[in-house]
Amino acid sequence: MERDAPHLNGNRDPHAAVNHAALQGFLSGARPAAGPRDLVTGAWSYLGRHVAAELLSRGRRVRSLTSRRVPADDPFKGTVEVRAWVWDDPVRLQEALTGIDTLYNTYWTRHARPPVGHRGPWTSHDQAVARSRLLLDAAAAAGVRRVVHVGITQPSADTRLTYFRGKAQVEAHLRGTGLSHAVLRPSCFFGGADILLNNIAYGVRRCPFLPLPGPPDYRIRPIHVRDMAGAMCDYGAGTENIVRDACGPEQYGFADLVARMGPWLGVGPCRPLPLPRAVCRGLYGAAGLVLRDTILSRDELIGLSAGLLGSDEEPLGTTRLSEWIKANRGTLGRRFRPEPKR
Repeated sequence: MERDAPHLNGNRDPHAAVNHAALQGFLSGARPAAGPRDLVTGAWSYLGRHVAAELLSRGRRVRSLTSRRVPADDPFKGTVEVRAWVWDDPVRLQEALTGIDTLYNTYWTRHARPPVGHRGPWTSHDQAVARSRLLLDAAAAAGVRRVVHVGITQPSADTRLTYFRGKAQVEAHLRGTGLSHAVLRPSCFFGGADILLNNIAYGVRRCPFLPLPGPPDYRIRPIHVRDMAGAMCDYGAGTENIVRDACGPEQYGFADLVARMGPWLGVGPCRPLPLPRAVCRGLYGAAGLVLRDTILSRDELIGLSAGLLGSDEEPLGTTRLSEWIKANRGTLGRRFRPEPKR
């Protein structure tokens, strides 16, 4: 599931910074001729910054719609054009999208309601759907050539899980606009400032067992964030309407992943402990009060244990999760990573 990242180069996590060699050459002065202009929603968010970096490295010009300030330590050094995302103003949305070749839509929100410790306004899934529809309608009105949209594995308009239902509703609206599109459906991400895999590693490092809603035979198939960004840019260059899963080459039963992670990290084994879902929710809730964050929401627990993060499609990414965890064992899971402040 797509997440925003709280920092860019200011994040001390060594695998959080944008680090494309081609982008570094671009920023050092060896700049290609100005190419077509694309728009990335949230170019300083977790996935968006990698998409923006990939586009710049390919000689594209990049504009971003964002509701945030550009960070002082901007990794793009001012090369990404900024437009304020005014949620309820279709005219300004259309103006921001005028002259855009491809829209890369990474916009979404993780939780339906504010996580533990959050103060201030929060965007629900229903609000995210409404904003996404406005964005796509503005893209159609502005004459955008193509949309690359980030979905989720196994969305459903009939489910009570608002994350998966909302994603299905946005996909349906995209199809109805008539825009050329590619919908890529990740399970979850790893690499950079990801939350889920880092926090699993955090638990594995500290606990001899990890409570899981049982029976824990459900699967998970993450994709590396840079593989996802590269695939999005590849599909952005196309014309055919595509809907497909966007997953990495390795798929694990969740309990198997927990059991393997300890040796990969070079720490003692952590045993999966199957428990009723309601018990797990209570335990995660208590841990969240201590860590001041929502570890997994009720809907996330249901979606995970229902196997909605698995995929049987051909892999889109090439980075192997097992190798990446071993290569980053020195830093992965050393600190708990909360939901970013918004």
